[in-house]
Amino acid sequence: MSRFIIGGTQSGVGKTTITAALIRALTSRSLKIQPFKVGPDYIDPGYHNLASGRQTRNLDGWMLQEGQIKEVLGRNTPPGVTGVIEGVMGLYDGYSSRGEEGSTAHIAKITKTPVILIIDGSKMARSAAALALGYKTLDQEVNIGGIIFNRLGSENHYRILKEAVEFLEVPVLGYLPRDMNSLLPERHLGLVPITEMEKVEEFLDYWAEKVEDFLDLEKLLEIADTAGEIEMPLELTMPALREKGKNFCNLAVVRDRAFSFYYPENLELLQHWGASIKEISLMEDKSLPEDCHGLYIGGGFPEVFAGELSRNESMRKSIRKRAQKGMPIYGECGGFMYLTRGIKDFEGNFHPMAGLFDCTAVMGSKRKALGYTLVETRRDNFLTFKGERSRGHEFHWSEIEKPGPEEEEFIYSIVNKEGRVDGLLKDKVLGSYVHLHFYSNPLLARRFVEACREYRDIEDLSG
Repeated sequence: MSRFIIGGTQSGVGKTTITAALIRALTSRSLKIQPFKVGPDYIDPGYHNLASGRQTRNLDGWMLQEGQIKEVLGRNTPPGVTGVIEGVMGLYDGYSSRGEEGSTAHIAKITKTPVILIIDGSKMARSAAALALGYKTLDQEVNIGGIIFNRLGSENHYRILKEAVEFLEVPVLGYLPRDMNSLLPERHLGLVPITEMEKVEEFLDYWAEKVEDFLDLEKLLEIADTAGEIEMPLELTMPALREKGKNFCNLAVVRDRAFSFYYPENLELLQHWGASIKEISLMEDKSLPEDCHGLYIGGGFPEVFAGELSRNESMRKSIRKRAQKGMPIYGECGGFMYLTRGIKDFEGNFHPMAGLFDCTAVMGSKRKALGYTLVETRRDNFLTFKGERSRGHEFHWSEIEKPGPEEEEFIYSIVNKEGRVDGLLKDKVLGSYVHLHFYSNPLLARRFVEACREYRDIEDLSG
């Protein structure tokens, strides 16, 4: 199995640009490339998807068990496919400063994958050797297979840096010039998604030309071929066979400019248990499909498109009508915000939303939450039962403003966040800021589909 990880010395070193560039360049060579992203990220994978023409997969050392990581990696990199994995933050940064869980280094060790270390060499010379030495020796089980210097101003600068690290006996694969690092637009949650980017294909083609010119891709592929074999676990979270026949139901999944954040494994588990997924838009479609038995609204940027979402009054009415009839509806983060009375944007303007929860999502001037979440269910609902634990993450700038929130109303206790609570339930409508990874509790998908079937059967009887 051929693969490599792009790891950085810290956040902002250029991992996403370089990873997307390498994917596009190698794909242009007619190689089959499967992209992966370490950690809980939805935006960076969009650039990988476009560069490769394949769905990026997340490899997360905190939300997933080791066997599940190997399962996701092994299932998606059959013989003849090269895996390109973008790391998260700095190489050793993860869930805790005292451990490796969730870090790029953790994934490299679990998957026996060589790391290509990206160093921003723009403001250093021989000091690069001290930096590289530290990353190489901190954990001897992490295989630093190569080094790439980024944001250099000249060939002479590259020569100085390359000579400085030669004693490490780690191949230096080249450098990338400053002019490649045209800044991608960012906002409060990071990079702007590709769905909102103009000329993104031109960016990718330009970056691909640069890595062809400045990097030794043949050596890179040789290093990729040194990756160890992946032993698939005996018990798979996603069995090969899917449920069929009477278990069938239709699940509407929102995918448009406002909502696009989903783990592919979540959707695949839902399909395995019998859900036929129908993609819809809360911005363009006027109502839910007639044969829809459930609704899943993932995360995204409803605050950016609040005006358009609010103006689609017929869709909001359609969702309220189905909720009143008992259709299961699940919203995560941005999807949760849409299910409230409305969104108050950064300027303080109020935009009415679906109105299924009696509260308002208010955008703040700073980030409200970021990081992994271990949630324990406080009340039985159609996804989880009281006392069950599931893993996910949160990243949001808004908070829920209620007339007088009662703590016992909330669905989840966030065990690893000092007893915080989150999530609301009203009949068969569940919303939460937490992005759950269904692999951490596979019963989530099964129960969601079962709830959709129950609604389908009731509709069939009444119809």
